[in-house]
Amino acid sequence: MGRATSNRILALIVIAALVLSAVAALVSSLREEVKYSASSPEGVVQMYLTAIIEGKNDQAASYFVSDSTCDASDIDRAYVSETLRVNLISTSVDGNSAYVKIDANTGASGPFDDGYTESHTYRLSKESGRWLIEGIPWPLWDCGNLNK
Repeated sequence: MGRATSNRILALIVIAALVLSAVAALVSSLREEVKYSASSPEGVVQMYLTAIIEGKNDQAASYFVSDSTCDASDIDRAYVSETLRVNLISTSVDGNSAYVKIDANTGASGPFDDGYTESHTYRLSKESGRWLIEGIPWPLWDCGNLNK
């Protein structure tokens, strides 16, 4: 095989990789957002994260259990990437307790950059018939005054 043939094969491989990458990026960007029921654990997590992304931190804090140590001022200090994409991984419900696992992907900046993915699990409990979030949920890492 000559040098010219090798270069052509290499060029075709590179072009094919670029085309596949562009198609994958297009398909991923066209995926429709799934809207979960507001009365389900995954729906509550979705509404919580949507409120944070939209800067509606008081609304986001309304999804915390009544005795939560976290409030809207804690959310005010949290960082959420502008490129955040969240995917539901699983939901587990056992009576009045539930766990919702998500993958949060941040930082994708180009066709060859997948960004960084973190897994987070939310713990929820039913309070007056509503699913509410317990503990210190992502993107929070702590709540300013733990003696609230």
